[in-house]
Amino acid sequence: MADASHDTPHLPPQGGIKGGVKRVAIILNGISLKKKLFYTKILPALQQLANVHVHETRTRHDAITLASKAVEKRYDLIYAAGGDGTLNQVVNGMLVGNENSSKLPVLGLIPLGSGNDFARTVNIKPESSLIIDALTEFKPKPVDVGRITFTSEAGTPVSYFINIADVGMGPQVVKRLLDSGRAFGTPLTYYAAILQTFATYRLQTITVKTPQWNWQGKARVVAVGNGRFFGSGIGITPDAIPDDGQFSCCIGGGVSAFDFLKLQGKMRSGRRVAHPRVYYNQTQLVELTSDTPCMIEADGELVGNLPVKIEMLPGRLNLLW
Repeated sequence: MADASHDTPHLPPQGGIKGGVKRVAIILNGISLKKKLFYTKILPALQQLANVHVHETRTRHDAITLASKAVEKRYDLIYAAGGDGTLNQVVNGMLVGNENSSKLPVLGLIPLGSGNDFARTVNIKPESSLIIDALTEFKPKPVDVGRITFTSEAGTPVSYFINIADVGMGPQVVKRLLDSGRAFGTPLTYYAAILQTFATYRLQTITVKTPQWNWQGKARVVAVGNGRFFGSGIGITPDAIPDDGQFSCCIGGGVSAFDFLKLQGKMRSGRRVAHPRVYYNQTQLVELTSDTPCMIEADGELVGNLPVKIEMLPGRLNLLW
């Protein structure tokens, strides 16, 4: 987990950032296909404004440890530079053991992944001028976070997510990509994996319980969204607002592959779809159980198995967006 060789800080010009930021940590996905863009365009611009330290990941889960260390070292701002998985790991590294802390660094995002689904929701782009403008103005805003508690395992381990947690086809698509070694491919790679999963996935009976409403049935997907998109641009929870204190939920029953293809246009534009087996609702707390073994993924990361309890943590982090 050694830091990158590009770890030499550059002292900012006096009064460069309105928020008084002095120390910035960047957790960079070491195998990002956009790493060259980061080092040639984005990093030099950031170094003109702040004392920047870049920490590259070397193995799959390094970002969790690196973000945790950055919290311990009291950085003012931690950027997740990568895709949704890197962002998820940084969020977990910041919050595990620190959920109730009032002194966490601000979270930043430099979208360098192939999906960048949460960045779509909050309209953050990998353009150096826009990133510099946001850092110079430095007006972070609260953003909600979801907490997943695995209720059947000893010690009730916890995982956090900032975009979307889902069961059904989603975890199977992620597993297919990981097994194939194409987890960091193009949007077309995601789409191909989704279609392949459609052909092999067997619907599972999922029970959804919330304080306001319940649902049970054979489901192709149950998504609990803080953000709007997953799967490289599919607007599965189009009503989600990441700072309103509510999850937007989408339940898809036995939607056929043919119907899925027909609905792609609306889903990718972030609009609700009208289908007799697609249901939308909201909640702050949801419990998911299944009568068969069922995985759950969050922000493109496989995080465990049902049963789980998912809770909203309103405004838990401050995001530079």
